[in-house]
Amino acid sequence: MSDWTTPADIRAAVQREWDSGRLLAARVPMLEPDTEVRATGFPLRIRLRRPSAREMVNRFDEVRGWVSRLNTDGGYRIESTPVANRTLGSQDMPAAAWIDNAQQALALIRRTRDAARFDELVAATPRRFLPVVAARPIQVLELAAEWTQIVLVADWILANPRPAVHVRQVDLPGVHTKLIERHRRMISMLVDAVRPAESTTGQGWFERRYGFRGKPAMVRFRSLDRERAPLPGVSDVTIPVAELAAMPVDASRVFITENEINYLAFPDHPGSLVIFGSGHEAPQTLAALPWLDRVEVHYWGDIDTHGFVILDRLRSRVPHTRSLLMDRETLLAHRGLWVPEPTPAGRDLSNLTDAEAELYGSLCGDTFGPSVRLEQERIGFRYLRRALIQLGEAGQPESGQPTA
Repeated sequence: MSDWTTPADIRAAVQREWDSGRLLAARVPMLEPDTEVRATGFPLRIRLRRPSAREMVNRFDEVRGWVSRLNTDGGYRIESTPVANRTLGSQDMPAAAWIDNAQQALALIRRTRDAARFDELVAATPRRFLPVVAARPIQVLELAAEWTQIVLVADWILANPRPAVHVRQVDLPGVHTKLIERHRRMISMLVDAVRPAESTTGQGWFERRYGFRGKPAMVRFRSLDRERAPLPGVSDVTIPVAELAAMPVDASRVFITENEINYLAFPDHPGSLVIFGSGHEAPQTLAALPWLDRVEVHYWGDIDTHGFVILDRLRSRVPHTRSLLMDRETLLAHRGLWVPEPTPAGRDLSNLTDAEAELYGSLCGDTFGPSVRLEQERIGFRYLRRALIQLGEAGQPESGQPTA
């Protein structure tokens, strides 16, 4: 076995040019001068790994066969240079393979038809979108069957900024909701190449970025006081956040829990509601409820690093939020029920109380063991009942409340 460059190695080098997109990028015309796209230049020189001076002597027949295979394989030309050898004298040895033009390169890796299809896509694409085509040529080729519709959608968005309609209402030939949803990243790249939009992330980012009407944020809640239920006779309600924000809510205390069974089993409590949280989306969702400013807010999450991250984010939006059963005593009382946290957080949190920050730091530092996590559904319900009794008697939470 040797590591001398073979004809297959030469084809593999050209294939890498294809896989990187550089070979196709070179076929995109009319790029703007400041477009930063790496493209394959021709003629393309591929340096060869060749036999050493000792191998030329000791493996003379193998070396001769190697030279013959390189020279007869075809599809490229071989550059040879004289190599001095004490035993054999000066010998012309292959030093590089040259691919003179794109046609040779494409034929060598059997991509001529794919390149022709790409040329058709380029010809059908408005010039203003060509920088994206040059930057993502392989992706564009993979989208060939729907590329025309993708371009149509991008053009429509540019012609209808902030349309205030649902994506479903875009009426274009061959375009449907699923197509837009499936290819929204590419559509976004095309639109932003012409008219950059404000960056958006998270669920509904596409709709917010271009001014479509999105699905309304929803919130689910239960009344824990049957005498003061917002909707008499209805115990469990899922409603758009905007509508709940406008409702008159007769409650003095709100509990937020992340586990659905805990939410459903949460005991009755005078003048209170329980809201089913939505993980990292909860702070943004709940901040839209202005009446939370007028009530006590208690957050019950997992005792792990991400539970405290959510608490920190929620408190940044609703500053008077208090934690419930997220303390060292509760954690240590359930030692036998700990599980590993898959991907612990390690960021700095500025909205925790001193006690919460100390516990968070202990979790981050593996004080109790590696990646300790106590899920809220593993906490005994007697601890919740005791906490609710203390709230009713003292009017304050069992665990800390935020500092000023």
